[in-house]
Amino acid sequence: MSLSISQTVAEVLRLAERALTLTEILARVRLLRPVDTAKPEVTIRNTLGNLPLAISLGGRPAHYVWWPHSLAANCFRQPLTDLDLASGQVILHEEDLLAFWPTFFADVLARPHEVTLVAGDGFTIPAQIDHLRLGQRAWGFLPNPTLADWLRQQSATTDDALIVRVLDVTERRYAIELARQDTRDESAMAARNQALTDAAVEVLREARDGLPDYYLIPRLVVRGAYSDPLPPDPLEVVLRGDLGFIVGEHSFRLAEKTVDSLERTMKVRPDPHAYPSPPGDYRLALRDDDEAMRRAWGEYLFDRGMDHRWVGWNVAAEAYYREALRLDAGHADAWVHLGILRLEENRVEDALACYKRGEAAALARTIGDPKTYEGPFWLDLDSRPYMRALHGKGLCLWRLGQTHAAHQVFALMLRLNPNDNQGVRFLIPDLDAGLTWEESMARDEQARASS
Repeated sequence: MSLSISQTVAEVLRLAERALTLTEILARVRLLRPVDTAKPEVTIRNTLGNLPLAISLGGRPAHYVWWPHSLAANCFRQPLTDLDLASGQVILHEEDLLAFWPTFFADVLARPHEVTLVAGDGFTIPAQIDHLRLGQRAWGFLPNPTLADWLRQQSATTDDALIVRVLDVTERRYAIELARQDTRDESAMAARNQALTDAAVEVLREARDGLPDYYLIPRLVVRGAYSDPLPPDPLEVVLRGDLGFIVGEHSFRLAEKTVDSLERTMKVRPDPHAYPSPPGDYRLALRDDDEAMRRAWGEYLFDRGMDHRWVGWNVAAEAYYREALRLDAGHADAWVHLGILRLEENRVEDALACYKRGEAAALARTIGDPKTYEGPFWLDLDSRPYMRALHGKGLCLWRLGQTHAAHQVFALMLRLNPNDNQGVRFLIPDLDAGLTWEESMARDEQARASS
């Protein structure tokens, strides 16, 4: 039986000794079978777009590779945060999953997937990868007593990480070693994380839109982002910490690119009563030391974020908030509204970090010492970012089980604003009663249902 065009293109790339242009791929395919379509080049281009293991390196003309060929000797960092030390079960980050199982999206029946881990002194640990949590995108090592014993011998903790080096992609052999948190070189890690960030910027600028992780990671691999013996932190962790990126559910996009597209299309018109657009291009202000201009652009971009937030375009709103903060890191309300988005996603710790940044920014810029602030809290519009930050902070602390700290925040809000425009007086009794946030919400839901 002859191979299909898709199978033939895959075979050509698998056997290629270098990156190939579309014209070269078509020529090699024709050596194996005819391409009888009206537009053979379009056929090959569409086929490449549907092959998950075929990656474009970009350029003019674009060059394509079979990305697993680029995995050899690459190094990845697998935090042990989701390690069950008793059983040896580990949930893998996406980079590690794709390193261990590069044919994941091409395999149909290969479950569980078998790999060999090579520890110190050549000690080998057979391991299997499969889906681990019903209803979640969680793949990793199935319970493995041998791996659990090795980790215990290394005195591993969930604060540590595994360094994974690809030995043989075809044979699925990988060297592992333990990286201890207490010996981590933060300066070296910052440099590696920045290199990963720079590579991600380059790839996403070339992409038509954002990319899911399983498309972005192979492109980073073929560009050498994981070729250093010291691997960076997981991609999601690194990019979540950078204001230039919007990190969704296993997807990544550039905030600047998103804002640029939205400003050109203007599908959501600006509020005519909001902050006016300063003259020029805000991206030039990013490289300018004119603080007044940076603040002006930050205010405009934040207001544009709110325009999109009101119509439910949360990704667009986040892009504007992030660009506002890149220009003006002291914009308290932009931090607060990032916190609101994170809280809606149930990323409570991330939300708390944003609210704390908003609180600090408001104190530094407008409030000073709350005890000596001259305006009436909440009725004075300038005080509202601070009050919103406190409200969000209190909710996060409550949801994280820090009830005493949450009570202190809400009590402070009542002292500052006895009128209680934010309604925290209705929350304090449940805190005093020892209810968790979930119990309080459940009681409210029950009360509404019975009314």
